[in-house]
Amino acid sequence: MKFMNRKFKVLCFTDDAAGRDVEMVLPIKIFAEKFLSCEFSHALNIDIHQIYKVKPDLILQANTVGSNLYFEISKIAHEQNIPIFALISEGNFRTDGSFDFWGFNRDKKFYQEYVCCWSERTAEFLKKEVPEAKEKIVVTGGVGFDRYSIYKFMQKEYFLSKYNKNEYKKIVGYAGWAFGKLDHKRGKEELLIWAKGDEAKLLWIEEQRKKVRDILKEAIENNPDILFILKQHPQENAPERPDPVKNEMSELTHFKNVIYLCNEESIHDIISVSDLWASFESTTALEAWLMNKQTIFINPEPDFNRDELYKGTVLVHSSSELQNKINQFYSNGRINEFFQAEKESIRKRLIKDIIGYGDGLNHVRACYFLNQSLEKSKTQNLVYKFHFWHWLVYVLIRIAAPFYYRKIFSKIFKLKKHLWVFENYKMEKLNQLFTHYSSFLTQFYNALNIDREGLFNCINK
Repeated sequence: MKFMNRKFKVLCFTDDAAGRDVEMVLPIKIFAEKFLSCEFSHALNIDIHQIYKVKPDLILQANTVGSNLYFEISKIAHEQNIPIFALISEGNFRTDGSFDFWGFNRDKKFYQEYVCCWSERTAEFLKKEVPEAKEKIVVTGGVGFDRYSIYKFMQKEYFLSKYNKNEYKKIVGYAGWAFGKLDHKRGKEELLIWAKGDEAKLLWIEEQRKKVRDILKEAIENNPDILFILKQHPQENAPERPDPVKNEMSELTHFKNVIYLCNEESIHDIISVSDLWASFESTTALEAWLMNKQTIFINPEPDFNRDELYKGTVLVHSSSELQNKINQFYSNGRINEFFQAEKESIRKRLIKDIIGYGDGLNHVRACYFLNQSLEKSKTQNLVYKFHFWHWLVYVLIRIAAPFYYRKIFSKIFKLKKHLWVFENYKMEKLNQLFTHYSSFLTQFYNALNIDREGLFNCINK
């Protein structure tokens, strides 16, 4: 393998300074800086002027279809001959034709160098749907799931101390669904897409919200010795609407044995400190399985349009059923139904079908193709065009930022939808996560004897 003495400049765009997309790109960054002679710059995806400012050899993104900004960056990179390497944030998509895998990609063309699918299932589907891009479509596995094989997560004792809840010994975690989207216009539109345009489904969603709320409420009231961590869905609210949403958990925050979290903690840390993991429906169930946690879906009416994750978990329909499972878990350390042979087999299949591999090496697989993209950048005639509008956005952010005060900015119509920009454009949270995660990944590479000479051998074993 040939390495250059000079550093490759990689500009990485994310939609936040922490969260799902950041968790996906950080292992790529750490590996590429350590082994592929890369140096990284980071920016929010609204800060597109950074392309002209940094003049990168390559642009990295978590996806190219999740927002207008992500798509715009991918198209600009293509037009300026700058290789763009992108992952897929929502890689567990349905292959029955019901999922719009183009998202915000209006051109219906893959501008990135590779389409990094999570599994063979989704890769084969895309090859059939977009045969002209067949050579670009590869399987890397779900990069964001590598952390469950590599990182050390928060411990229960530390969490309890942090939130002054040391009197509790038992913790049940709950991952919120998108019920709060009913609370605002953009959210309703997104739910209608999920419901395939059936407005009657919005009434059904509201009914389920109330039923799940009541089941949770009864569990909280009946188990005062258990601390319930209720985690809001990360995409439930809209950027232009800073007010709290009403969901299945928001009316339960007043209970002493409840902690309601929005963005304060990473989902993997919350799963880590929980004894038992519950939700209405959530891909966090798979993350919980990777951390050897038992899972419950609270489904008053389980027959609805959904992914197969429910087949690998325990379903409860009522307060009494949930209480029965909680009692069983804390009496025996296990929910018997969860360990049925059929469910265990289904979980193994789902992990393969959804994230491809659970060995912690998905980011290495992705970096194999990243390296091919870096090699291409050496032969490309890279162009960096000045865009007045992108420059103006860049300047306005930095002029307004010193005066940022959330209570005031949230009252100004033109500014309230951009609170996330002022709070994250310096990428301080990302840099803190990078420092925290680097040692875990270094230990992982050392354990596998990964070095430059046999860099990608581990993924071919």
